[in-house]
Amino acid sequence: MLFQSRRRQSPIASLLVFASVAFAARDGLCPPLGPVLPAPITPSSHPSVHAAIQSITDRFQNLTAAFNTTGISLAIQSIHETDPMLQFHYTPPVFDKTGTSAINSETIYRIGSISKMFAVLSVLTQGKMKMEDPITKYVPELLQLKRHAVPVANDITAVNWDQVTVGSLASHMSGIGTDLAYDLASFPVDLTQVGLPKLTNSSKTGCAGLFGLPSCTRAEFFRDFGKRNPVSAPWTNPVYSNVASSILSFAIESATKTDYATYVQKAIFKPLGMADTTIFHAPKDRSRGFIPENDIWFGSSLGYEDVAGGFYSNTKDMLAFGVGILNNRILDPVATRQWMKPVTSTSSPGLMLGGPWEILRSDSVTRDERLIEYYTKSGNLGPYNNVLCLIPDYGLVITILSGGDDSSSDMVDFALTDVVRAVLPAVEDAGKTQAEAGFAGTYADARTNSSLTLSLDDGPGFAVAAWTVRGVDIIANYGAFVALGSAPAEIPVRVRLYPTNLGAGCEVAWRASFDVGTPEQLALGDAGRFWPKGSCHTWANMDRLVYGFKSIDEFIFTVGQEKGNKAGTKAKSVSLPAFDVVLKREG
Repeated sequence: MLFQSRRRQSPIASLLVFASVAFAARDGLCPPLGPVLPAPITPSSHPSVHAAIQSITDRFQNLTAAFNTTGISLAIQSIHETDPMLQFHYTPPVFDKTGTSAINSETIYRIGSISKMFAVLSVLTQGKMKMEDPITKYVPELLQLKRHAVPVANDITAVNWDQVTVGSLASHMSGIGTDLAYDLASFPVDLTQVGLPKLTNSSKTGCAGLFGLPSCTRAEFFRDFGKRNPVSAPWTNPVYSNVASSILSFAIESATKTDYATYVQKAIFKPLGMADTTIFHAPKDRSRGFIPENDIWFGSSLGYEDVAGGFYSNTKDMLAFGVGILNNRILDPVATRQWMKPVTSTSSPGLMLGGPWEILRSDSVTRDERLIEYYTKSGNLGPYNNVLCLIPDYGLVITILSGGDDSSSDMVDFALTDVVRAVLPAVEDAGKTQAEAGFAGTYADARTNSSLTLSLDDGPGFAVAAWTVRGVDIIANYGAFVALGSAPAEIPVRVRLYPTNLGAGCEVAWRASFDVGTPEQLALGDAGRFWPKGSCHTWANMDRLVYGFKSIDEFIFTVGQEKGNKAGTKAKSVSLPAFDVVLKREG
């Protein structure tokens, strides 16, 4: 009989089979990248989240107790809730008295390089430019910069602008230099004392927007940037560039026939209600901003480089921005998903880059130990250090804005780490509580002698605890389904169930993952590879077992919204298309 077939396999062959499967999360489980349960709809009401919020509040009260000149604003919001689950604002005892004396959600900070988000999002919304287009299609003047190369134009001294695309500028992959505004030669400091030669005025920009220097204009960019050597050829390595955002703004103006500030206001700020965010200038009323004592940055302009780092905003608007992105209020869902993907890796295994996302990757936060991606954009300008963090798997937005002597990029990184480590396991608990009510339990059909039991544990997704169709134990007979392959017939297998993002009417689709091998066997296979977690490739194993055009790993739930239930939908039945059975939920 097919379901009782036995094949002998050599120990070496068995090891190779086990080494080819999954070891990535807790106990060697390998979930697909992304959410493993539906995001909780009302996380703020969950006891674990209450405790996490109190823990974060206590932590930040202790942190800021020593801050004498530094203000900070922290907020966390679920995209499924109308109000933040946490806001924490601290006003230091010492600050510029022309600014606010009481920091709150409407207090304005300089947000630094978070500004770059709006240049890329403008490209994505305007509908004419394509990421693969050469930038010279929209800014042909760039081709003339070779004339300024010193001493002569070649691949070392001049950018090959015809190879630079819109997408390479959006993702720091253009290979061009960082900027002009921070050229040390422009500042009133004698650097000949540290070995640098004396320069003529032609080797200085004469602009910066700081220390009494005027801000830099577009004309000065085209006058001087050709004198800067490229760092690498396009699409070689990521090289952080402020100028790239400015060039994108020139292209947006060319494509839309609208000045950049007007376009951003119309396409992004207005739809999201970001009434307090400004470009190129500080708020007219300085008392709305937090201004550190002796600050020179609030109100200063970087000229054309304000596109890269000159915006002003507050907690309220940053939350609206993050929630708007995840709720697809600016781009349609497909475009949003495409945007929120890595473009390139970096020399840090925990950091990938998008356009212009800084994508943090960690498997040490939740109990299931799976890999989670955090879509962030940091912003650091003078005493102002900030971060916007989106966690799509949970529908969460975190914003940290700060300014002052104790503010630094490290301080913000450590603060974000504290927040994520406290709140994400709690939100995971809220998701599990919701998922248990919505999907856990036994589904059965007496007519066909079929049943399915789903349970939750500390692993990712649902554990398929029992699965019988027409009296046959599907998990015990998994080897029969792979009989045509090279896997042995008798192999330990664990089945987990994960949501997809597919739904129609009252139906939602989930997919099963078959983790073949014991945790110890999987660990052995993983140790045999030179790259970390190299045996985890669920992405390549899903939808492999198909019968009559229907995948064995497909589960389609029929769900309904019970009256008074604010914690999400509840499953009524589940269809297994490949097995042609429908099982009703018991209890």
